[in-house]
Amino acid sequence: MAPSTSDRKKFFGRLFNYANNGLTIAGVVLTTLSGLLIIVFIVAQLWGGLDNPYIGLFAYVFLPAIFVLGLIEIPIGMWRRRRKLIKAGATEAELTTYPRLDFNDPHMRRVALIVIGLTALNTVILGVASFRAVEEMETVEFCGETCHTIMQPEFTAYQDSPHSRVACVDCHIGPGASWFVKSKLDGLRQVWHTALGTYQHPILTPLHTLRPARETCEQCHWPNKHHGDKLRVFSRYGTDEANTPSYTAMLLKTGGGSLDIGRHGGIHWWHIYSDNRIRYISPDESRDEITWVELTTPDGGVRTYTRDGEDLPTDQEITDARIMDCIDCHNRPTHTFHVPAKGLDWILDTHPELVDLPYFKRQAVAAVEGDYETHSAGVNAVREAILEFYETEYPDLAAAQPDLVRQGAESAALAYGKVVFPEMDTNWETHPNHIGHDDFPGCWRCHDDEMATADGEHVIPMDCENCHVFLVEDSPELPDFAAALELN
Repeated sequence: MAPSTSDRKKFFGRLFNYANNGLTIAGVVLTTLSGLLIIVFIVAQLWGGLDNPYIGLFAYVFLPAIFVLGLIEIPIGMWRRRRKLIKAGATEAELTTYPRLDFNDPHMRRVALIVIGLTALNTVILGVASFRAVEEMETVEFCGETCHTIMQPEFTAYQDSPHSRVACVDCHIGPGASWFVKSKLDGLRQVWHTALGTYQHPILTPLHTLRPARETCEQCHWPNKHHGDKLRVFSRYGTDEANTPSYTAMLLKTGGGSLDIGRHGGIHWWHIYSDNRIRYISPDESRDEITWVELTTPDGGVRTYTRDGEDLPTDQEITDARIMDCIDCHNRPTHTFHVPAKGLDWILDTHPELVDLPYFKRQAVAAVEGDYETHSAGVNAVREAILEFYETEYPDLAAAQPDLVRQGAESAALAYGKVVFPEMDTNWETHPNHIGHDDFPGCWRCHDDEMATADGEHVIPMDCENCHVFLVEDSPELPDFAAALELN
């Protein structure tokens, strides 16, 4: 028997009575408005109308949370209202009498279809918003710009790196669900520190929660498929009036390969490929110092290296020893903060016209190494220092070539802007680069001629020829390798 009109009125009257409370009404308003806004933002982004990380964060993280909060508030408010009605004298029978669900009744069918439709719509909205939230949180803009002050140093360095077209998540998370979940849980901790202002100045490196490089770096860089030497030419400019250049060329024995292909050797094969395995212990979180090294060779032989007079590690420290991988040497593959002198060398190399500015490198390095309160103040101060120097010391040059002088000032300001961030206490000194050994210990953390096996038969050498061969050193002219090859 279909419910009578009177029964239906009582049923809906009871529901409206339950819903007549501030919490439920607020839930309905929050859910409705947030749902509509989510739909609007999705449509706007599909049409190319959104290009801001903060809008994405608001649309796909904040609004879905408000949407769910509203859905939760609706039944809680109704339940609280029902309890109040009972206390006010309404009988339990009146409050718990529900109409029979008879879908032969057209009215009941319409109600059911409305409920099912709204549930499906809510599911679609939440599903799409959740997908867009994940997608948004994996964008470079979200990683680099959402927490602007904190991530400004790393994001600036990233934009200037060879990996600037590789998404942050490709290296910091990589493929698969497990590391995605780990990264998001770690992200909650970071959000908490950001909200409380307890984040570190500067951001400490290396990241001990980073995924192993074999699962990220080696998706593109696979030492097993690479072997041979690499030619590198380094340009260096003096701090004299002529910014005198000098050039050094060397063959880097980067190596690689494997025993299986018959070609192996060099830096990569010795240090990270599975034919050899190196483990090490560092007493500090930064891994700037290494006190114990273990080499396992392809034949199963094991050598342990330590320094004379240093305490031997405990069994637990040996168990926890780190297996060397790419980032133990390439620790700044993307977020590199160049030493000012090297950064200015690169600028002079790519903008040779600046060599005509007397003492440009000397003045630029001095300006970049100055002490400034903020990043923006430093950029402006470096620019003004270069302009003032040439207007004061070389007024004729400044009057005759104002564009060149201004270009030099902008280039020096750019060099500062890439590496110094006072708000985060970050500069080239706080983030040492372990590739090579010019500016920081790097290779010499192990290769210092002091780490040896207990019997003294094997020493980790400090021999230049092991890693590179100098072809030209401090030449005043750029080497003409093409002509040399033609002669041969």
